[in-house]
Amino acid sequence: MSNEAIQRLIFQSALTLDAEKYKAFLALCTEDFQYTAVTHSPDLGMDMTWLAHGRKGLQDMFGMIPQHVRLKGKFKRHVSVYTIDHDEPAKTAAVSTSLMLIHTNLEGVSKLFAAAQYEDLVDTSGATPLLKKRLVRLDTRDLSPGIHVPV
Repeated sequence: MSNEAIQRLIFQSALTLDAEKYKAFLALCTEDFQYTAVTHSPDLGMDMTWLAHGRKGLQDMFGMIPQHVRLKGKFKRHVSVYTIDHDEPAKTAAVSTSLMLIHTNLEGVSKLFAAAQYEDLVDTSGATPLLKKRLVRLDTRDLSPGIHVPV
């Protein structure tokens, strides 16, 4: 599996989330996909898990989004793939990606919403790569209310 195909997968995952095309995002994932968002708490001296779902849990969460009070405006994910480490025997690749999540409100004002790192495990066994696991390590710990979508 080429690095270019894996990079396209990471970029496409950001584009589908930006466009709120959640079925398209899930189509980029394996059936056993796991999504976890964590941040480190200096006060507690440990990581805090803010969200942990398998594919079915994410699908259910996506279905509930219209019923939640949401932050008005839209999000844009800026991703930069740093490293891709292939494990040929396991038919996977570990991908490290920097993420900046920018929010633009209804008045057109854009602000950095969150900084994070994606630690993805990509299944490279098929014709196209698929996300098997995504760990989001948030640097930002102060997220405003109303975000009900994966970072």
